[in-house]
Amino acid sequence: MDAFEVHRRLISDYRQFTEGFVDIQDSGIKAAVERESERGAQWPAPWLSLNPSFESGGRIDELTRTGVLHDECGRIFREKKNQEDAGTASIMLHRHQREAIEVARSRRSYVLTTGTGSGKSLSYIVPIVDRVLREGSGRGIRAIVVYPMNALANSQVEELRKFLSFGYGGQPPVTFERYTGQENATEHARILDDPPDILLTNYVMLELILTRPEERERLVTAAAGLQFLVLDELHTYRGRQGADVALLVRRVRDACQAHKTLQCVGTSATMSNGGTVSAQREDVADVASRIFGTTVESQDVIVETLIRTTTDRDADRSALAAAVRARGGAEDDDPVLKSGYDALRGDPLASWIEDEFGVEEREGRLIRRTPTTVDQAAKVLADLTKQLADRCGTAIRATLLAGSRAKHPDTGRPLFAFRLHQFLSKGGSVYVTAQSPRTRAVETDYQVVLPGAPERRLFPVAFCRECGQDYLLAQRFNKDGGTQFKARHGLKPVNDGQGYLFISDDREWPTDPIADGRLPSSWLQPSAAGHPVIPARRKDVPVRYRIGVDGSAEPSITIGDPADPRAVAAWIPGTFRFCLRCGVSYEQIRSSEYAKLVTLTTEGRSSAMTVVAASIVRALRAVPTGDLRRDARKLLTFVDNRQDASLQAGHFNDFALVVQLRAAMHQAAVDAEQAGDGGLDPLDLSAVVTLNLGLERRDYDAAPDAFDDRRAKRALRGVVEYRALRDLQRGWRLTLPNLEQCGLVVIDYPTLEPLARHDASWADKHQALVDAEPEQRVEIMRVLLDELRRVLAIDAEALSADFVDRLRRESRDHLTGLWALPETEPDPLIGTAFTGTGRMGGARNALYLSGHGTFGRWLRRPERFGRPLSTADADQIIIALFDVLHQQGVVARVVEAGQTGFRLKSSAMLLRPGTGESGAPDPLRRRFVADQRPRVVGFFRDLYRDTGHELAGLHAAEHTAQVRQEDRQERERLFRGTRDEDVRLPLLFCSPTMELGVDISSLNAVGMRNVPPTPANYAQRSGRAGRSGEPALVVTYCANGNSHDTYYFERSQLMVAGRVQPPRLDLANEDLIRSHVQAVWLAETKASLGRSMADILALDVAGYPLAADLASTLRNPDAVARATTIAASLLAPLEPVLDETVWWSSDWVPQVVADAVASFDRACGRWRDLYATADAERQAAVDLAADVTARKQDRDDADQRYREARQRIDLLLNQSDEKGQSDFYTYRYLASEGFLPGYSFPRLPLAAYVPGYRGRGNSWLQRPRFLAIREFGPGALIYHEGARYQVHRISLPRGGEGETSGQVVRTEARICASCGYHHPRRPGLDMCEGCGARLPDAWKNLLHMQSVITRRRERISSDEEERNRVGFELRTTYRFVPRGGRPGRLDAQVIDPDGNPVASLSYGDAAEVRVTNLGRLARRDKNIHGFWLDLVKGRWLNDKEANAVSDPDEDDLEDGFKDVKRKDRITPYVQDRRNIVVLQWADEVTGEQATTLQYALERGIEAVFQLEDAELASELLPDAESRGRVLLQEAAEGGAGVLRRLQAEIDAVARVADEALRIIHVDPETGEDKADACVRGCYRCLLSYGNQTVHELIDRRQVVDRLMTLAASTTYVPHDDAGSAASTAQPEPAGPVAALLKVIAEQGLRQPTQICTTIDGVPVDLVYLDGPLRSAVLMDYVPGSSPDTSPLLFDGWNIIRISPGEDLHAVVAAHPGVFGEETR
Repeated sequence: MDAFEVHRRLISDYRQFTEGFVDIQDSGIKAAVERESERGAQWPAPWLSLNPSFESGGRIDELTRTGVLHDECGRIFREKKNQEDAGTASIMLHRHQREAIEVARSRRSYVLTTGTGSGKSLSYIVPIVDRVLREGSGRGIRAIVVYPMNALANSQVEELRKFLSFGYGGQPPVTFERYTGQENATEHARILDDPPDILLTNYVMLELILTRPEERERLVTAAAGLQFLVLDELHTYRGRQGADVALLVRRVRDACQAHKTLQCVGTSATMSNGGTVSAQREDVADVASRIFGTTVESQDVIVETLIRTTTDRDADRSALAAAVRARGGAEDDDPVLKSGYDALRGDPLASWIEDEFGVEEREGRLIRRTPTTVDQAAKVLADLTKQLADRCGTAIRATLLAGSRAKHPDTGRPLFAFRLHQFLSKGGSVYVTAQSPRTRAVETDYQVVLPGAPERRLFPVAFCRECGQDYLLAQRFNKDGGTQFKARHGLKPVNDGQGYLFISDDREWPTDPIADGRLPSSWLQPSAAGHPVIPARRKDVPVRYRIGVDGSAEPSITIGDPADPRAVAAWIPGTFRFCLRCGVSYEQIRSSEYAKLVTLTTEGRSSAMTVVAASIVRALRAVPTGDLRRDARKLLTFVDNRQDASLQAGHFNDFALVVQLRAAMHQAAVDAEQAGDGGLDPLDLSAVVTLNLGLERRDYDAAPDAFDDRRAKRALRGVVEYRALRDLQRGWRLTLPNLEQCGLVVIDYPTLEPLARHDASWADKHQALVDAEPEQRVEIMRVLLDELRRVLAIDAEALSADFVDRLRRESRDHLTGLWALPETEPDPLIGTAFTGTGRMGGARNALYLSGHGTFGRWLRRPERFGRPLSTADADQIIIALFDVLHQQGVVARVVEAGQTGFRLKSSAMLLRPGTGESGAPDPLRRRFVADQRPRVVGFFRDLYRDTGHELAGLHAAEHTAQVRQEDRQERERLFRGTRDEDVRLPLLFCSPTMELGVDISSLNAVGMRNVPPTPANYAQRSGRAGRSGEPALVVTYCANGNSHDTYYFERSQLMVAGRVQPPRLDLANEDLIRSHVQAVWLAETKASLGRSMADILALDVAGYPLAADLASTLRNPDAVARATTIAASLLAPLEPVLDETVWWSSDWVPQVVADAVASFDRACGRWRDLYATADAERQAAVDLAADVTARKQDRDDADQRYREARQRIDLLLNQSDEKGQSDFYTYRYLASEGFLPGYSFPRLPLAAYVPGYRGRGNSWLQRPRFLAIREFGPGALIYHEGARYQVHRISLPRGGEGETSGQVVRTEARICASCGYHHPRRPGLDMCEGCGARLPDAWKNLLHMQSVITRRRERISSDEEERNRVGFELRTTYRFVPRGGRPGRLDAQVIDPDGNPVASLSYGDAAEVRVTNLGRLARRDKNIHGFWLDLVKGRWLNDKEANAVSDPDEDDLEDGFKDVKRKDRITPYVQDRRNIVVLQWADEVTGEQATTLQYALERGIEAVFQLEDAELASELLPDAESRGRVLLQEAAEGGAGVLRRLQAEIDAVARVADEALRIIHVDPETGEDKADACVRGCYRCLLSYGNQTVHELIDRRQVVDRLMTLAASTTYVPHDDAGSAASTAQPEPAGPVAALLKVIAEQGLRQPTQICTTIDGVPVDLVYLDGPLRSAVLMDYVPGSSPDTSPLLFDGWNIIRISPGEDLHAVVAAHPGVFGEETR
């Protein structure tokens, strides 16, 4: 395969796509954009990586002869092809595999760290098999191999089957089994009855084996004295997941009584902080030791040993030059390149290529070379040979391709196996200064201002879609009594201050635009009416300004001084109404900005990836048959978010279907015209378009090999007719313009011309129609019929509900792929046109035509009939038009909802081919001047006209964890294909489910929709391609504005190099350790929890308590004793780490075990609530359906609610998944609640119910709660299996009656305005526990967010670029939770070299973090929090109805606000524990400095610790001292273990600051700017789409000195002073003081600093100095008789007065900020 040609076609297609949306009018901007394109700014030269060759370790039979391996290994490890093949050739090992075998014989634990495709699995499989053979098979489980993903285990099973089953007649000498949860009950039972020698599993199943009594009794017993525990892909175990696995390893060792026998083995990608091999080994050994819980020596870390395959090491320059001359031309045909493997490996240029791209020598051994590009290598070669660089590049490519085709005669391995790594960037915006086009600066990298004096502001630019005139995106402010313009981002104006600036030299906006004729005629009214502009448009008239380069401006109502250096600008407030250059105007009241303007970033991520994917697969299909296997013509694309994978697959499928359909329709229209028919009759769509699609039977037929294909063809014709008619809907698709927009089809109405000439038909109509010329009548009728098509008011059988219902059934039975109409396809929303005015809130498909409407206003324009018409005149004309058209059979009269309306008959249309020069006009909404016509997008015109047929057979599917397992496996099978057939599923968009271990040897192309989280992820994903040795192409799309993508687009070589930072394991996380201790306890109870929550709860008893038998089993005191002993033993080696935490104490384990039953019961609470709600809704629906007095609509609604509630109950009872492994499987549910170890499952998730279709496919989607507060918010859209669902209500607990108010538990909280600390509302709490400031009024009506219910909206279309996200204002607050008598935080000071404080850090291990959804970002009154909620049905209500304020974002929420009986405004929030750091600078900082430092530190942390955006969040907190308090939180599930390092490691903060300096273009050694430095900030450093609202506050220049100081600082952790007040001699307490201290001790609360002392002359019983407030406790306090406490008050003390006899438990509970919280 010529990978370079595939790459060339890709770049050509992508370039045409990105550059086709606009024809820029300004020559300066156009030249700048063309320069960027020519230098490949969006598509830099691809990196080329050469797969290295490994040094041989000899053959297996050599090791058997020397006794290193058992003799039988010689028979086992051979190359075999089928069950009967015993093999002949012994496997050749790499040296690192042999070294692993030799280390394994020592029984020491070891790790193999090598690159992808290096055969890591043999490094443990061979030693395990050898050990079993030596000691005898059938003696129990000898080895457990743990994989991070099932796909890896599945792949390894196939490999083991080849070795151990092939050639053994079904009797393997060493037995093996996969035990992962994918097996059925029979397979599980067989494995339990006869445990294998080798068990392959994943860590979640291994957890279940330890916990579920049957497996523990049989498998764990069989694994007594376990010898091998293998963790594959060790580098993937990071953060919470890694710590969980580390504790799991310790529990396995204990459960299997394998302390003396267990040998731990790991495989890993390259992990290292340092650059040397020895440093790499030490880093890997350290990580492995922490995971395995046993020492792994650095010498037992085995690294790869590479060799060169070429032989000419001393090629002279003349030989290289000769090679370049022989093959440096495009037409050159050097015979050396065809001379075979042996000859080519001695070629001087081939040898040079291997050294340049493949390997380099370091520390006396070969290592993989840092990636380079062909262009860079060509320059080096040109310097050596004195040849032209272009010729050198051509010679290098030719030699690489020849090397990929030259195969080793014995191994079949090519001389060169290489990958091209292409990083693509979304088209960047262009930015200009507010100056004359002749003098303004044009930039392609954004920053707020340009360097120099005065500073010149940059503004993003949008362009008129028709003429390419540029407009500056701006927002207007009042500043110091004047006007100031600043940049805004995002095309759509969202508030009154936003709009556009128009600056032109040749079309300068005049002082009197009316006199100059610059306003649209539709805006004007007769001068006799007073004001010349109609009232509706007066506020939209552009305002003339003089604007300076700094954005300052003043109105310019006169010509002014010609010498004034400021530019003349027209300010367009709000929505773009008309183009000030070409005059095109947009008459619709509400129209999309995207239909009028375009930016250079118009192409979205989804469209870009769809075009990329289609281009690659089309190019692969074009490769000659002999150069590429048929099953290799496919693309695997990785997506890190499940919903994005669903979105992308749906987007591609819609794109492929629509493009093929339109290409066929266009060709059919062309053929019909050439045949003399004038055009394509819609009645012929079915047959003719189907024929032009050119589909093979396998592309659409579900049974392509069946003898009878008539039913499939009939179904296909029906689907094509339905889709084609729907595509005739008049409209404007922005990212996939239709045939009319591209000028390729003109929809004609043949009857209109003869009808217009027939005067008798018009004789009794309105006089304007009688007097009109035939051409006028044709125009008016055409515009009217086009308007009917806009709402799909088309009368056709193929659009009827009955026809579509039949299509669904026929599709299900006979069709497959794109052309199968899904069962979830909604009935078509057929429009109807009515005369007269409609009502507010009417159906969207109802078109009301009156003199007041868009069509009526167009009729009334003076130019239409030569005179102005009244509204009544327009009404009469509309009625007359429908009357005439109905009489002539052009429209059909229909009755809808009691109203008579009209639809266009499909037979009245004719599709004529267009020239493709201009698009279809839309005079009602867009007006053009002179002969101007709508512009077409050339890319799509050419796509439909020339290449659309190449997409035949292409369709995509998603492959994620939210897809059923059976479907995933089927999609894998279809994607894998067979060698001699085209792949049935050529495109797969997958989450990381296929990143590891899925060996698709015939895969040559991999895509990535985003930059992966780490280089290790990139290496694994890119490594899926080219595993068979063929050249491969890897394409990564990088989104502008995403800081992670931007960082690695600028530094893509770091991603390609594949080296990862050693992960940190947070083994001191309290919640994590508690879950493992509780798992130990559950195992010791020997309680079986079944597969459903119904097995553990008594659902027939009120409140659903624990089942009596289970409760009795759980309360077994012997289990408590055993669990306490085991857990204490497990944690004993970790006590040095645990002692450093704020929560650990010697009695922590006994307390957790003692409380385990209560914790177990509490963990069932969320399920109880979900079940109670669903059951109550089911019963309420039953009652309402049976109520004969209820309205039919209410009873029908009740039937739907009953079905939905029943489906939800089935899911909750785990009865909808035959394998019983849904999210509500008992053990999985308890893991999600945090009671059992969670590993990769979301902890404490929120669930969204997604309804299926006709009772099938229902599911609950679970998300981590901090993600769910955004993704499951009111009205939010959820993407799942190619469709969109909208959150429309919450799962609301009900009262006793079905229609009573739900039990909405609303709370209050007080948020400190000085530091952002939150406090649950408590009596007497007036001072902040975080900083001591007085607290403001409480936030009220807070609702802890519930699970949500969704409803289906529509299938995903190719207009969906990114997931449509509803914008919410989210506020994060925090609270350190004291535990065990200690404050809930660990503090540190950052000290500069002179000992001066720079900053303070407070680290909270599992601090309490709350995220509150205050409302929509676009709401008008930001002081009003929350959303309106129906308290009876749990429906989110339309705020538009509540406030009488239009908010288009809420149009899809529930209507009928006035009919809701009980409602309230609710503010939802979520709360969980997170690892956080609160950083505060030692001295004051400005707002600009605080914001800049926030993002500099965040970017630095992400870069140093290889985190992606989603894993770390930062937020500025309120700070009364103006010291820039910032909250950093680990947003990844369970944390990444990074923030603890900032507080604990002496140089971690300094390293972050050092990298932050590099990111902001500063040399950290000198503090000087780099050559390419921006001024304040740019998208290459600190700016991102996520922080656009604070771009004005970011100024990197203001923080350089502080970051330089920070980079030279050290982090100091203060330790308790032995001479502190807390440890000084204390008086012996007595009486009430002793009683209070006893309560404090019993509950594990914070001990006082001092007792029984005197302060300011006041006797004080307890003193607390270590909290945020100095607190004094006074016992037996009696007002009037006890000492005066005024001195303490005046000195700022917090005083707690305890009256005689007061409940001491209540007192300490009321003051957790002082005493702490009870430890559990």
